[in-house]
Amino acid sequence: MNFRNYKFSLGLFLLMIAAIVNVSCEDDDDDMPKPMPMEENIVDIVVGNSDFSILAAALTKADLVSALNGAGPFTVFGPTNAAFEQLFTDLGVSGLDDLSAEALTPILLYHVLGIQAKSSDLSEGYVETLSTFTPGDFGINLLITLDSGVQLNSSSNVTTADVMASNGVIHIIDEVILPPDVVDIAIANASFSHLVDAVIKADLVDALKADGPFTIFAPTDEAFEALFTELGVSGIEDLSAEDLIPILTYHVVAGNVRAADVSTGSVPTLNTEADIEIDADGSGVILNGSSNVIATDVQGTNGVVHVIDKVLIPGADEEPQSIADIASANADFTSLVAALAKAELVETMDGEGTFTVFAPTNQAFQDLFDNLGVSGIDELSKETLTQVLLYHVLGTKVMSGDISPGYVETLATNSPDMDPVSLQIALDNGVKLNKETMVTTADIEAFNGVIHIIDKVLLPPNVVDIAIANDSFEHLVAAVVKADLAGTLSGDGPFTIFAPTDAAFEALFEALGVNGIDDLSAETLTPILLYHVVSGNVRADQVSTGMVPTLNESNMLDIDTSSGVTINGDTNVTATDIQGTNGVIHVIDKVLLPE
Repeated sequence: MNFRNYKFSLGLFLLMIAAIVNVSCEDDDDDMPKPMPMEENIVDIVVGNSDFSILAAALTKADLVSALNGAGPFTVFGPTNAAFEQLFTDLGVSGLDDLSAEALTPILLYHVLGIQAKSSDLSEGYVETLSTFTPGDFGINLLITLDSGVQLNSSSNVTTADVMASNGVIHIIDEVILPPDVVDIAIANASFSHLVDAVIKADLVDALKADGPFTIFAPTDEAFEALFTELGVSGIEDLSAEDLIPILTYHVVAGNVRAADVSTGSVPTLNTEADIEIDADGSGVILNGSSNVIATDVQGTNGVVHVIDKVLIPGADEEPQSIADIASANADFTSLVAALAKAELVETMDGEGTFTVFAPTNQAFQDLFDNLGVSGIDELSKETLTQVLLYHVLGTKVMSGDISPGYVETLATNSPDMDPVSLQIALDNGVKLNKETMVTTADIEAFNGVIHIIDKVLLPPNVVDIAIANDSFEHLVAAVVKADLAGTLSGDGPFTIFAPTDAAFEALFEALGVNGIDDLSAETLTPILLYHVVSGNVRADQVSTGMVPTLNESNMLDIDTSSGVTINGDTNVTATDIQGTNGVIHVIDKVLLPE
């Protein structure tokens, strides 16, 4: 990339302004009334307003009066005397006498646009000012936001708008705005709060306020938040200065490289260990194959800022990380990594498969150890750990945006016929697993899948656990507890459960004229519940038409598979194959009553 530096010639600028000639339009219809010309120009208005006396003196000292007497059009953001007095206080000077014409000129021109923009014409974003004291003599940008009025660079407010002049418009402001460097640009923009925090923590503020010039590829807050998710941290506070410095310097290129000068190729950065790969051959500019330039040419006094939608990580494109790599690099996954090692699953999670891993934190494992009354991983067998860990893994990559409520199959196969054990997903103020486990951080991508961090270790459930975890089976669970069958149905089995929903039980309560399970005795409930249980792990593809014995030895189920699965002629199977460790559940829409 080539960069050219140009000197700003104020004399040339003034000659160009003086050369502007007013051209009047001929009136084709002498009978039409002509509008009265506005006689006062911007300078006349400034001079005639006592609250602009310091501004008028500053324009005179900077020799800009003749420029603003020109044809324009101009938009002038005019600071009041109070605004100038505050500037003098901030700079530690007594007044204009302590500021040179050379110092005043870029400040004053930073308050001027080369167009007429009334308040109704202003829109949020950056505009180019007439202040061109930059590398390459480009106009320095001013940020306009419309939040309860017009605000400039997030600090100076328009207090009076649309003071019209013959050669433009004046908007009165309450603070003198100073031409920003690249750091000031970031500070003034609310979309760069994480970037600013990172630069401060890495102690790079002074370096980036130096003469430069610098080209900054500035990630938005959304880009940083995606990085936090990927790293499994909550924010900048979880990253050290040593972590941040190589990342931040990787976003800085020497020179004032404007969008028109960007070309495809490898570009050195201030991180001398890593270059950026730029692709400018398509419809936009892409960095390192994944980060898009979404806004360009935000010009400051010592460089230019281009906005990007992903944080650049030096070396990230060189060595894609596996799920095992990410887990090993995260200090909050030491227990998980130890468990994977003991279960000999590290190689699997480092391989070419496609996985979704619900990853418990160290605290989640500690809570498990406390509940089990063990001291740690050492007291759990390889066989136990293997099935527990595989219950946290799906055999496909499912990003958080693709998750839908319902049951999914895991890689755990500690079931009667080695069928995949089911995991329930609910979307209730976030992603919830088996009713009690929350996804706290989602979408940490690896080359072989994705990690979602969770706050509790999941244990493969038996058929009773499955019912307990599902809000649609509250009446069924209450009935099983009252009939004292929980222990039996938590046994080895295997069992096939035809599980009535709460709606099915409520229809039964109405038919019996009772309020609920409380009105039914254990003696009444036991034969009913046993009538819903078949011996064996009978999955949907094994169900066939015929009479099937149940654990209620006096009654059999009459199953018809001719059109869906119907039991006893009027009860429909509405969901199938919810697999537990000791059997399988099929959901039905009516409570079965033995004869």
